Amino acid sequence: MKNRTPLSLIFAVWLATTGLASAQSVDEAWKNLVMEGLSEANQNHMEKGEQLLLRAIKEAERFGATDVRVGTTLNSLGLIYKEQKRLADADATFRRALVILDKAFGSDSMDVGNLNFNIASVLVAQSKYEQALIPLRRAQQIFEQQLGGESLKTASVHCMVGEVLFHQKDYAGAEAALKRCSRVREARAGITSVELGDALHVLAQVYQQEGKYAIADSTFKLAEKIREKTQGIMSLPLADTLELHAGLLKQLGREEDAGRSLRLAAAIRRNPSKVK
Repeated sequence: MKNRTPLSLIFAVWLATTGLASAQSVDEAWKNLVMEGLSEANQNHMEKGEQLLLRAIKEAERFGATDVRVGTTLNSLGLIYKEQKRLADADATFRRALVILDKAFGSDSMDVGNLNFNIASVLVAQSKYEQALIPLRRAQQIFEQQLGGESLKTASVHCMVGEVLFHQKDYAGAEAALKRCSRVREARAGITSVELGDALHVLAQVYQQEGKYAIADSTFKLAEKIREKTQGIMSLPLADTLELHAGLLKQLGREEDAGRSLRLAAAIRRNPSKVK
């Protein structure tokens, strides 16, 4: 007579395999919702993307409230909230994700660095400059450790630090940070990148506040050329730079040049392109 497998063992194996299949099903559902949500967000369908990611979080929470899947999905949701200008929601969502991913991956992980950067960006958008420096310095430390001082991600931190210091009227500190950011961006992405134009736009303002009018003038001109080439002659970022440059030109007594810049900026604002 053949030995029989005890029914209790068969039942235990069935439970284990059923649980595995169920877990795989939940994981697949979570992945699909995240992919759909990010796809909608990339098409600028922010509300639909938000709803899909909220459903994805519910699926992920079936693995536990502090599961890594919850943390990564919260980070994506926070980016949508930020894009929607729902800054308080973005801040709370990023901070919840930070707690989860810090515990899961460690305080020196890229995930923690990215979340600190995201939190800082929300604080800057709220003009909470002093508060923003804390997560910014943490992100800088992690990015420099993980990627080196010449990475574009590290450069982004330096640019944001420069923006914060500019608003705090620490112009020397702002100049140093923005010049470092600009140097890396030019070296890594070329002279005609949107990001370099953004850095020079702020750096020109720093030079102006420092009384370095000649270099401020040339930096505004370069920022204008880059923004025109990368974002278009009718882009709002170009209008921003033109208006600020006009203020410097008036300060230098160059009223005719200032008038040309202001007229072009006004024309852009009356009929801007889709590039924001």
